[in-house]
Amino acid sequence: MNLRRHVAEAATLVALAVICALVSNAFASRERRLVLPGSYPNARSLPAGATAPDPAPASSPTVEGAGTAAAPPAPDSLVASVPSVPSVPAAPSPTPVPAASPLARAGRAPGPAAGRDPAPGRDPAPAAPMAQASATPGPGALLARFPPHGKPWVEIAGSDAAWLQAHGALVLDARRTKDWEAGHIAGARPFSVWESDLKEKVEALVGEGRDPNLPVVVYCTGGECEDSHMLAQTLYGAGFQNLLVYKDGWPDWVRRGGPARTGDRP
Repeated sequence: MNLRRHVAEAATLVALAVICALVSNAFASRERRLVLPGSYPNARSLPAGATAPDPAPASSPTVEGAGTAAAPPAPDSLVASVPSVPSVPAAPSPTPVPAASPLARAGRAPGPAAGRDPAPGRDPAPAAPMAQASATPGPGALLARFPPHGKPWVEIAGSDAAWLQAHGALVLDARRTKDWEAGHIAGARPFSVWESDLKEKVEALVGEGRDPNLPVVVYCTGGECEDSHMLAQTLYGAGFQNLLVYKDGWPDWVRRGGPARTGDRP
């Protein structure tokens, strides 16, 4: 009888402790509230139709660790060797021809037989392509330099993060909202992995209909912080295939003097 009574009392105490914990979590602030298990049923599953990607070309130096990254399913449509400056599709400028030239009157540039360079765009000076890419950023420029790798994440350096931010890539801040409001990369959205509304934010992001192959930059405070890697893992489970972790994070961005904002707006 005594043993049965003790077991009943222990079960009662455990039940009361669970109820108290649930009630306390329900009334906790957004930054302290824990997300109950079962929020991400697809976190460990690949999207439908996903296959193991092929190894990435060894000549891609832009993303750190790209030697082990995988190439996109259609490598013929992407740049095989990543140039130092991305090229954006544009009408090539013909080589200047004197007005008296028959080729000029015909409205076309001279070919190899005329002793001219037949390939417009081989201009060794990178200034013109960079100005063109900055003026007309688009998905093509992002994918040419950062093709999808199909891994939970690939780490990138500050120079890559600055290029992506300048070309309109999506940037997500994995720190707590109060830290994001105190200062964040211009355009970055708050996506704290420790706050209870993360599930709603991920679902809303998926609902925007973004191309899952486009690069997404994720960062936190750098160093030993793993929040950005945790957020990348969550987004990978939601179907995103090109997640780039800015490993040095916000402190490095401040040192570089990158564009930043404060307050509750990206």
